[in-house]
Amino acid sequence: MMRRFLSAVLALLAATSASAQVYAPPQVGVNEVTVDFFLLNLDSVSEKDETFDADLYLEYEWDDPRLAHNGSEEQLFADAAVDERLTTMWWPQIEYVNTSEPTVTNQSLEIFPSGHVKHTVGLTTTFRANLDLRRFPFDRQRLDVRIQSFLYDADRVRLIPSANQPGWEHDSTYEELRVTGVTAESRIVQLSGRTERFAEFQASIVVVRNWSFYLWTVFGPVVLIFLIACAVFLVPLEAFADRVSICLTALLACIATHFAISFNLPHVGYLTVIDRLFVLTYAFVALLVMASAAELLVRRNAIARRRVNVLAAVVLPLTYLVVIAAAILR
Repeated sequence: MMRRFLSAVLALLAATSASAQVYAPPQVGVNEVTVDFFLLNLDSVSEKDETFDADLYLEYEWDDPRLAHNGSEEQLFADAAVDERLTTMWWPQIEYVNTSEPTVTNQSLEIFPSGHVKHTVGLTTTFRANLDLRRFPFDRQRLDVRIQSFLYDADRVRLIPSANQPGWEHDSTYEELRVTGVTAESRIVQLSGRTERFAEFQASIVVVRNWSFYLWTVFGPVVLIFLIACAVFLVPLEAFADRVSICLTALLACIATHFAISFNLPHVGYLTVIDRLFVLTYAFVALLVMASAAELLVRRNAIARRRVNVLAAVVLPLTYLVVIAAAILR
């Protein structure tokens, strides 16, 4: 029994040793893996969750002389056969850093007679993004796809952008965001509190928001609500309660619109352009009430009362439009 146990252990050690020899990188030093990136489709972007859905094609290439063969053409594997073949050879153990469970839609593996390897992967998944929404909805974003080797640090594997420029499908992109370019770079990153350094390939999808939707559905109605509220100066001062009621109605309409928009945005600690629109509108609605109150204080002086009324009716709307324009262009 003991002899059988020792034989099994020795067999396991031998298999592990053989497996380690198979999976060893082609070179002792740095092994370069080139990455070609193509964006097939940008499906959606969630500002609230700070994620984006994308369909990608990625092509990884490296040289492994141990896989050289005498065939006149490359060995070709597809889909499930690729996974099986990868278990018998070295590959860079790719990990997609800013996503949890990527779905491989299709893949192929080509091994050329020289030992050159090309691994093509079709991928669809939800990536995490670091969005800067200060200029929303006039913002420009960089949606990053980050790729590292799961097993090998920067001293063993480097992920290098291909000589081909990263591309994208111009006719198939998310309607709200327009893709204006795709860039790729190779970086060395170090985990916080750790000494290991990892080579990272980062593709950045540069997008610009189509802001016309928000112009007609948010900016236009809110500005119109305030300008209508400025009609309080046409209401006789004796109906002061009606003036306050008009301002309160305008304020509640703006709050309701702001509340509806907030469901689509993350809880960030800064003001977006849309937030500034609403905050300024709230402030100017309050100024309408204050101007009416000032007119009420000088009601015994007809001349002063008329001056306050005309001045507020002209200056407040014009100032509001200038301030809103400045907030947008800032």
